[in-house]
Amino acid sequence: MSLEARFPRTILPTVCIPWTTEHRLDADLFRSIVRSRLAGGIRHLYVFGTAGEGYAVTDAQFDEIVGHFVAACADTPDAHPMVGLIGQSMGILIARAERAMAAGVRDFQFTLPAWGVLTDDEVRTFVRGLLWRLPEARFLHYNLLRAGRLIAAPLYAELAAEHPNLVGTKNGTGDTLRIHALLTEAPMLRHFLTEVGYPIGCAIGEPGLLQSLSSTNDPHAWRFFEAGVAGDHETLAAMHPAYLAIEEALTRFAGDGPHIDGAYEKMLQRVTEERLPLRLLPPYTAASEAAYRTFRRWLGERHPQLLPGVPIDLGRAG
Repeated sequence: MSLEARFPRTILPTVCIPWTTEHRLDADLFRSIVRSRLAGGIRHLYVFGTAGEGYAVTDAQFDEIVGHFVAACADTPDAHPMVGLIGQSMGILIARAERAMAAGVRDFQFTLPAWGVLTDDEVRTFVRGLLWRLPEARFLHYNLLRAGRLIAAPLYAELAAEHPNLVGTKNGTGDTLRIHALLTEAPMLRHFLTEVGYPIGCAIGEPGLLQSLSSTNDPHAWRFFEAGVAGDHETLAAMHPAYLAIEEALTRFAGDGPHIDGAYEKMLQRVTEERLPLRLLPPYTAASEAAYRTFRRWLGERHPQLLPGVPIDLGRAG
């Protein structure tokens, strides 16, 4: 089996879903956001992670959003729209993936069902049932504790040997040992790390950047990503502290309200798209307008280099 990674090394960002006051999709704004991200150089873009509320949408909402997503990407020939699959039933994930493929999607990410924590054998069964059913699609596994467990590097290597269409993972970890294991024991998969773990990964292997904390300024995010590709650890070290500060500030200013990732992601993406509503599908609690304004003011005062349109100045990167 080739050890060359099966998926491009790039930035992988999400698109948050704009809901109206009636909790319907604001389709015009959604398409505008997607096209704006593509115009900024993004080519691999996804909906329906936790930030995209993939856990909360109905089948009708899923199909509607996928349709608008694919349509918004259609004018960018080298765009690769990716759709997240989250659910308690393997059958639901397969059915949603088949409908998305009929709409033109070929890249997916999936989570494990969370009703009961899967054993290793159940993970094998689940992955086999999904990936064998759709051999022409590519899949990333979203490795998060909301599923009750994490998949470790040896099991990833085993799954990759069985499934050539398992091409990558998403990991929001800053744990050096876990990052080292992923990149050295399962290098055939492209492991996407958030800003927290990306510099660590770049000292070990070739991770992609799972964009989150850098969503307020795409050129700054590209500089961070490219520094890792180039092995420019000095630049990574200079830029990294600002992202860590943002992570702490988001939870501090949001207070005791939200506990779902999408609440924080919408605060971040609102910085670049002021029309984006903060609201989430019920019953989950969104960040308040006051929390967002406090965060936005803090960002301008403490890390103005991360505001949209501000030129990169590595002297102020941290």
